[in-house]
Amino acid sequence: MGATANAGRSILHAIWRRRSPAERPELEAAVREAAEEPEDADAAAALRQQIKRTLRENPQLLAELAAQLPPTGAVTITASGERSIAAQTIGTAVTGDNTTIRP
Repeated sequence: MGATANAGRSILHAIWRRRSPAERPELEAAVREAAEEPEDADAAAALRQQIKRTLRENPQLLAELAAQLPPTGAVTITASGERSIAAQTIGTAVTGDNTTIRP
């Protein structure tokens, strides 16, 4: 599972813990709908509203979640020269002629 998915899971767990047992089914339904229909903007909006409501009602939670996120800042990446490659994160890169990539 990627870092983004882990961050999302962590945020949802924190929000879940702040909701009362009576409020949890509504949050669970919003999460389920958004997961089942990832292209549905309305489902995503409903989940965002659930998250925003919890954050409004628990201002300290916002600070806790912000502390979990990596620091933001500008990243400068420069590639210079023929067939140069530059990336913050990179998997496989091939710059040669007539290269065969095998799994």
